[in-house]
Amino acid sequence: MTQHEPTTASSQAAAAAPGDAPNVDNAGTHETWTGLGPDQGTRHRYATAAPDLGHEAPESGVTGGPRGELWRGDNLGVLTAFRGDFEGRVKCVYLDPPYNIRSGNEHYGDRRGHQQWLEFMDERLRAIKPLLRSDGIICVQIDDAEMAYLQVLMDEVFGRINRINTITVKMSELSGVKMTHVDRRLPKIKESLLVYGGGGEVRIHAPRVLKTGAKFERYLKYYGKLIVNPEAPVHEWKLVSIREHLQEMGESVEADALRAFKIKEAHRVVYRTNSKLMSSIESDTPLKEVTSPTGIRYIWWEGKEMLFLSEHMHETLGDLWTDISTINLNKEGGGDFVNGKKPESLLARVIEMCTAPGDLVLDAFAGSGTTGAVAHKLGRDWLMIESGEHCETHIAPRLRDVVRGTDVAGINKERPSCVRGGTFSGFELTRDESTRAS
Repeated sequence: MTQHEPTTASSQAAAAAPGDAPNVDNAGTHETWTGLGPDQGTRHRYATAAPDLGHEAPESGVTGGPRGELWRGDNLGVLTAFRGDFEGRVKCVYLDPPYNIRSGNEHYGDRRGHQQWLEFMDERLRAIKPLLRSDGIICVQIDDAEMAYLQVLMDEVFGRINRINTITVKMSELSGVKMTHVDRRLPKIKESLLVYGGGGEVRIHAPRVLKTGAKFERYLKYYGKLIVNPEAPVHEWKLVSIREHLQEMGESVEADALRAFKIKEAHRVVYRTNSKLMSSIESDTPLKEVTSPTGIRYIWWEGKEMLFLSEHMHETLGDLWTDISTINLNKEGGGDFVNGKKPESLLARVIEMCTAPGDLVLDAFAGSGTTGAVAHKLGRDWLMIESGEHCETHIAPRLRDVVRGTDVAGINKERPSCVRGGTFSGFELTRDESTRAS
């Protein structure tokens, strides 16, 4: 996911999907392998094994789980070779390509002329297009330098009618070197996500986030009751004051403690409001389950409608994302790969917006491996391609930690249910395929 120069086509890499260990003949060519291909026993005859990139046997004690492929080499050659096994199978593509801002670090370079960069991207986008499912989605992250040109290119490749969104993402803080030239231009703190569909009927899972601000804090104060026994039938539910409940438990009833408790137990924190339908109903119990003429389930509470905090504490995000932190990314995934690394929380939002568990995710500019790491944690299969040496020095070790369950950073901090276990394998293209791709 970083801005790097590809290696030559002769070094293109392809990783076989994880699963059973592959059988390799004396020449190193894949003979049989049970993995991510369209059928069990799919043969990647264009690949050679790269054991230094894989992790064939889970060590976490968890069987099953996601599977991934890590391919080492030029992404154009690998994407072209993928056509045989993965055409129409990828649900989500995330790309963080070179931004063409004439910068870089020890892991990658980013120095192309404008026209050369457009040709570079055109070739890769056209190689990706056949891999997308008709209901698949491609998301390409870019900054201002080439965003307008890339959008026109993607309109041409994927069809302007298939443009879903252009999302603005806050990716920096108002600090550092960017603040030294504020008398000449406003500091750049945002990037764009260009989102396109695969040509069929596409549906996204719109991101929802916890409400914030004074309005939500005032709203939160109305919710003062707790269902003690939510597992019981509705008419047997026992309602108590949250404040009294915490006092009986010997817990703090300070404002911050009350707020934290309500959010944690939001599924059983309730409030009641006026309702014309509820006021027309009579019951011999204080609580009653009611179904409307349209089939909607309500809880009748002494002539009013019961509201659950869990159903009213989140809001749908639009195309402006300002809530993702880019601080301390060095703690995610380990290693010294900092510049160009994207937050796991950003990738989690993209992947969850575009996919369901078990779907296949592709990243052709793997960088530090964030896409594969997050996809694995979220129970998705994945394909990643990277040309630099950090394929083995950064990505493979990071994914092994994910599989073993020893990676506790990134989205793991907020999601204790992150998947561990599973497996992944590493491969490169055969020399014949590399020559053909060039």
